[in-house]
Amino acid sequence: MRLFVHTAILILLSPITLAAQTSEAAPSLTSRLTTVLQREANGHSPTPEETAGFDPVDPLPTPAELTEALPLILKALQNPDTQVRLLALTALVGLQTSASISLSSSTTPASAAPISEPSTTPVSLPPTGAASYKANLARVLTPAIPAIAAHLTGESPANRLESAIVLGGFTPDPPSSLYPPLLAYLKRDDAVGLLGQMVVSDLLQLGPVSESTSDAIARFVRRSDQTASTRSDLVDAIASKPNQSQSLNKTLLTYLSSDDPSLRARLILSLPQLDLAADVLADTKAQIAQLAALDPASRQDNLQVITAARSISTCWTTTRMTSGCPVY
Repeated sequence: MRLFVHTAILILLSPITLAAQTSEAAPSLTSRLTTVLQREANGHSPTPEETAGFDPVDPLPTPAELTEALPLILKALQNPDTQVRLLALTALVGLQTSASISLSSSTTPASAAPISEPSTTPVSLPPTGAASYKANLARVLTPAIPAIAAHLTGESPANRLESAIVLGGFTPDPPSSLYPPLLAYLKRDDAVGLLGQMVVSDLLQLGPVSESTSDAIARFVRRSDQTASTRSDLVDAIASKPNQSQSLNKTLLTYLSSDDPSLRARLILSLPQLDLAADVLADTKAQIAQLAALDPASRQDNLQVITAARSISTCWTTTRMTSGCPVY
């Protein structure tokens, strides 16, 4: 009903009134952040609605406008109020060139760790297409990377997730200061889960995968506290990235010996997307051919695994296939 009334009011507004509204200049990022910080100093913590209003930032500020706002962004990122810090991170997500999706969306991974924030708190997950900053805005924001990365290990799960999204936006020319906090996060005792998967996605989407980055992700893939579900999420995250590492992908193939058939099937279906060295490709294709040749009735292996092997055995012809395999 409230939506209907709101819509009716808009329809009844005269063209002159609408024209006057659209001609008003939107407040600058500096003025908006100034207001937020002044209100916080007077005891007002941003509401979820106010926080959501900073994502997306439209229109995007110019580099000069963002430079002017940067001291306030840093001040907000270090504010004692958790909601002010979340608002600053949300504003930074809004500066990226593609939209994020709500955590409440049905696309949230099943293995996502519970978020101990009110359900009305806006939290974003990575969009289907990787979001990024325009190069001129990324350069302005580079000094803020340490303050942003500090939230990866903060007390607020929502702020952690937003921080990971922000850090993944410095592509395709990432500053060197991005890598130490992301790589350090993968060593944490609590790194396994949604945020760890997002950090892996960040590291892969930032650019070509260095040997040190590949080794760090490979160690994360091999962690004994990974569950079948988090391993499946890692398979999807790694296989879907244009930037890959043959040594990392070889480590991922160890999941083929898992005792969880769903994980094995998920990896088998992702094999055509992986960049594999020639000898690894040949050996793995032979292994898949053996699985595909099994009689499901013989119970020599799980039906789900055999079905997955059969679905790619004829169409998987080379590494890093861009055409559909299996073909649905």
